[in-house]
Amino acid sequence: MTLPDPARSRAVLIGNASGVKHMPDLADIPAARANVLDLQQILTDGSVWSLPPENCVTLLQPQSGEVVKRAVKEAALSAADTLLVYYVGHGLRAGSDDSLYLSLPEMEDADEGLRYNDLSLRLLPGTRKGPRTVVILDCCYADLADNGQMGGDSDTEFARQTEIQGAGLFTAAAKTRKAFAPEGERNTAFTGELLAVLREGDPLGPAFLDLDSVFSAVSRRLDERRRRQPRVPEPQLRTRHLGARIVLARNASYQGEPPPGDSTSADRPPPRPGKTTGIAGLVRACLRRQPEVPDLYVVQDASWKRKVQRAAGAHRLEEGEELVAVWVWSSWPFGPADNLALTSTGLRISDNGTDLYIPYTDFEGCTFDSDDKWDSSAFGHDDPRWWLMIRGAYSWTSKPLGNSGPEKMAERLRNIQSIVADEQIKGP
Repeated sequence: MTLPDPARSRAVLIGNASGVKHMPDLADIPAARANVLDLQQILTDGSVWSLPPENCVTLLQPQSGEVVKRAVKEAALSAADTLLVYYVGHGLRAGSDDSLYLSLPEMEDADEGLRYNDLSLRLLPGTRKGPRTVVILDCCYADLADNGQMGGDSDTEFARQTEIQGAGLFTAAAKTRKAFAPEGERNTAFTGELLAVLREGDPLGPAFLDLDSVFSAVSRRLDERRRRQPRVPEPQLRTRHLGARIVLARNASYQGEPPPGDSTSADRPPPRPGKTTGIAGLVRACLRRQPEVPDLYVVQDASWKRKVQRAAGAHRLEEGEELVAVWVWSSWPFGPADNLALTSTGLRISDNGTDLYIPYTDFEGCTFDSDDKWDSSAFGHDDPRWWLMIRGAYSWTSKPLGNSGPEKMAERLRNIQSIVADEQIKGP
């Protein structure tokens, strides 16, 4: 992966800080102005991205949606490499389709704001010039923007556009959650942690922080913040094609060997042999995305659910090995539950007395799949039976897992396999 060419990239940073003039129930957001100015400073910093100031447009208190759409369109037509669009302000749900509207200073009703789906038309493959687009929304209900399909009418359309290298939507809150701006703080909760990651880096991350790495680091920081500020929502990441691999910044806290050659264009180097630098965060981020897998529990902190604690007891983790998630398919009143665990070093299975460990370094030689069979039941109707299967360097087939989602879990394991391959993790 490479850092986007600053000279051929563009950013549009939009902020509505003083609330909405004709809607007094929408309070001012003083932190919005600081968010935009701080993000501009970081993106143009020579140690982060080195974006030329003239390539980073700021729109504070835009008076109309047309002003915003025009600025985004101009940037999309100029960005031959990467386009970044950022918005902070009030997000509103309006219209017959319950769409996301971005607030503007002079609007009188929610549907007079900037409809995100209209803005996203400026990001379509046939409209924008460059191959990569990142949209970051710090507002309430921000994940409703995913209804806009991130630059295409469907995943099929996205795959059909061969020139597209990726798009990502990074949001502060889910479709039903409100974003959070702590009183008295310079920045909103979400953007504050995003700025910290871009500025300070992530010691668990690679030399260059791509969208997936940034999401993982911001999520961890927000998890910690949520302990003292429970209202902080969980961020969301949606990507199309190779959007997760779009690089946003140099990693100021990189712990590995320095990248060879010019750091502004060099490929991201692999971690040192035997290390799984940042893999726990990447796996956690992958598993937290939709579609959700039934009975899959992503470990956030020490306050695990009892079912997770019992499942973890079925495995003997090595010193320094971190539990990332468990997928539990059977739970008895006593003793450890049969389950599949993902850790910071690999996959562990405990299944009716059988123990299996597959390190991430061996994922390349494995095939993860699922299968179904329809059997006549005693009640006179067909009943689906699903299995999860591992083939190749390791071999294992689960028992029939019914509604536990083995087909979705197989998809997740294939996604992790791709992440591991991309990180080029090597054994000791």
